[in-house]
Amino acid sequence: MCPLFSGDTRATMNCLAALGVAFHEISGPVAAIEVDSPGISGWAIPDHDLDAANSGTTARFLIGVLSACPDMRATISGDASLSRRPMRRVLDLLQQAGAPAFDGNDCLPITISGRRLQAFDVKSLYGSAQVKTAMTFAALTCDGQSQVTLPDGSRNHTEILCTKLGLPVAASRQGGLETITIHGPAEIKPFEVTVPGDPSSAAFLVAAGLLSGHGIMIQGVCGNPLRSAYLDVLDQAGITVKRMSVADKNFTESVENWTVPAVLQNRLMIRPAGEIPAAWAPAIIDEIPVLAVILAFAPGASVFRGVGELRFKESDRLAATVRLLQAAGCPAQAEGDDLVIPGGLNPAALEGFDFDPAGDHRLAMAAMVLEFIAQKTCTITGKSCCEVSFPDFAAVLSSMDSKHPKKRGI
Repeated sequence: MCPLFSGDTRATMNCLAALGVAFHEISGPVAAIEVDSPGISGWAIPDHDLDAANSGTTARFLIGVLSACPDMRATISGDASLSRRPMRRVLDLLQQAGAPAFDGNDCLPITISGRRLQAFDVKSLYGSAQVKTAMTFAALTCDGQSQVTLPDGSRNHTEILCTKLGLPVAASRQGGLETITIHGPAEIKPFEVTVPGDPSSAAFLVAAGLLSGHGIMIQGVCGNPLRSAYLDVLDQAGITVKRMSVADKNFTESVENWTVPAVLQNRLMIRPAGEIPAAWAPAIIDEIPVLAVILAFAPGASVFRGVGELRFKESDRLAATVRLLQAAGCPAQAEGDDLVIPGGLNPAALEGFDFDPAGDHRLAMAAMVLEFIAQKTCTITGKSCCEVSFPDFAAVLSSMDSKHPKKRGI
């Protein structure tokens, strides 16, 4: 395994480096990144904007932690896509915790003036792990108990890591809500962790394996049930990905090897998934475009309910997913906040298509999965945006292609 050097991780490292954090890349049998930080009390005021590039995670996490950094003054910016994404969902909660008014509006660039915050009890309308983590980071600097309450179902990597590091962070769930309780101030001591593979990236390989009709194994995938929830959608569509646990205590979370079945030469072997409830949306939000691609090959309709949050990703993913499926020949529609997929495509007869993902990495990779099985030439503009999260995606697809007899002309 080796660290992921993608656009998002590079953006995070660059922003932290501007604050005085040093990074050292370690090569060898097991590659690693060594992080040397003076702690937020020793962070320097940056002499230029902190450019989060395309990473909403980077921007929102920085907003949370820098707001709680006394005497800090920093401006966070991003690319054109990120600069359209809403930040007020974090800013409003921070102001409730005593942060000063922010220079800017709902979107980047935003200037942060840090101060020591008071313990807080805030409620978010959004089931967002980014919002939750931003507030957790801020709360770790406060004196006393803080709480963040939000709709249940968002990803919980932060809480798991905090527990592993012995930090006073706990989660509870009741009545469709989750509450994170943080006791501060807390000191984060030096640590060493191994991070498992990203299930969201694995989803595109699962789709390529299924739709091309040959099985694959994906090793070292994070087994967190809130990250692999999209496999429940596939189960609902009659597709079972076998999961085998890997015993390794060095990882931050549970790790699995996944075996994707080699049975989907015929579209009738994918069932319609029926209705996927809105309550599932927070846990599958990043995988919906590629799930929609898979379900387009079912012989009937599937409906994702309550996925309006897709409109606030790197692009309007709800509209873009519809546009991609329509380009491939599936008459998908957005009905309010629902995504309706009639199905009916045949992987053995998929025609070529043209598609522009508008710089959205997940839409580009979903389109590349369709291109992988298409019988005629496809034109996908700007595939290089995959570098944001999966720089080697094209190369991995190519390696799968070389193992596929049909693609070799046999």
